[in-house]
Amino acid sequence: MNYKSLYKQFVMNDNQKFEELYKNKFNSSSSVKFDLYIKDYQAFFTYDVEIMKLISKIKELDNKVNKLLSNLPISAINQYLRKIMVEEIEYSNKIESIVINKNDINNTVNEIEKKIHSKNRLKGIVEKYFLMNDEELKLETSIDIRKLYDEMLYDEIILEDPNNLPDGKVFRKDSVHVYNGGRSIHNGIVPEDKIINYMDKALNILNDSEIDILIRVAIFHYLFGYIHPFYDGNGRINRFISSYALSKNYNKIIGYKLSMLIYQNLSTYYEAFNHTNDIRNRADISTFIYSFLYIVYQTYIKIEEEILEVIKKYDYYKDIVSSLTFLNKLEKDFLLLLVQTSIFKESGITKMNIQNILNKGNTTITAYLSKFRNLELLNEETSGRYVYYFANLKRIDDLTNKE
Repeated sequence: MNYKSLYKQFVMNDNQKFEELYKNKFNSSSSVKFDLYIKDYQAFFTYDVEIMKLISKIKELDNKVNKLLSNLPISAINQYLRKIMVEEIEYSNKIESIVINKNDINNTVNEIEKKIHSKNRLKGIVEKYFLMNDEELKLETSIDIRKLYDEMLYDEIILEDPNNLPDGKVFRKDSVHVYNGGRSIHNGIVPEDKIINYMDKALNILNDSEIDILIRVAIFHYLFGYIHPFYDGNGRINRFISSYALSKNYNKIIGYKLSMLIYQNLSTYYEAFNHTNDIRNRADISTFIYSFLYIVYQTYIKIEEEILEVIKKYDYYKDIVSSLTFLNKLEKDFLLLLVQTSIFKESGITKMNIQNILNKGNTTITAYLSKFRNLELLNEETSGRYVYYFANLKRIDDLTNKE
């Protein structure tokens, strides 16, 4: 990363030179100032050249990803989205050292799809991610953030520790500390009136269309972490809001890949917060913007690589399925759907979802499942009350070799 933050400039220069650099940057024509203070300094950012280069690269990669996906059937894309949504929920929790089984997440999604009412502790967070691309969230005031918290995490946190529920008018009323590796690295702001005031201002920034959306998301992500409005659940709520905002303005996939790359670059992520919080950084949020956008950029690189790989694999098996003379067209469509599931989703597909995608009734799909089970072209796994089906790719390879 080529960006030289004020924090790094402090280390590289004497005090007089550093103060001159800070004042020049703060007062420059490319500086945007906010009515917020970090360690007694007014918060601001600048349209740095390196930041603008990153934004340009992200937009370019987003266009590439859109073009790649345009060659895939909707059913394949939806299954891929389902897979990475499950991973996003898994990794967002993993960052907080909360271990969640993927099968439990998949089963919760099925409960939501079937509108089964249960006291599943994961339902709140899974439902929010599941509806992320269809739901329009109101994110304008602190009350909206509290409403999101109640819908997404309240039921889970009350089961884990009721003492961690908000005890103020909207947020927490007491202090909270952020720990990393057993040591305190940040104290959330107090009192609650200041939390509400700063959160409202942060939301104003998030909704300011005069600032590029990528910069807005990065600024809000930092400020939410700095404010730390809740006793528990701050990171998961914050990452969800970032994912939601990104998916509304860029390809949906970016909203389901953010937490994995943050987890894989956790030291860089925490370092960005620490450096931006440090008094030597003089409240220049550009420090965090660059690091956050670099993670988004790296996420897009991974997305492009992954999509290219699965498309290559899918095209290979699609050609094989189309060449199988012992299957009719409907049976080939059925097998191809299972192939998509094996490649794009990995965890299998339920009978109900097969029926919905192929627009076929229970009797027809049951007959197909029986036939492909006998042909050993079908694998199935049971998790809880659900059975998941996917193609036996090895068996398909064997059939090709025989022919």
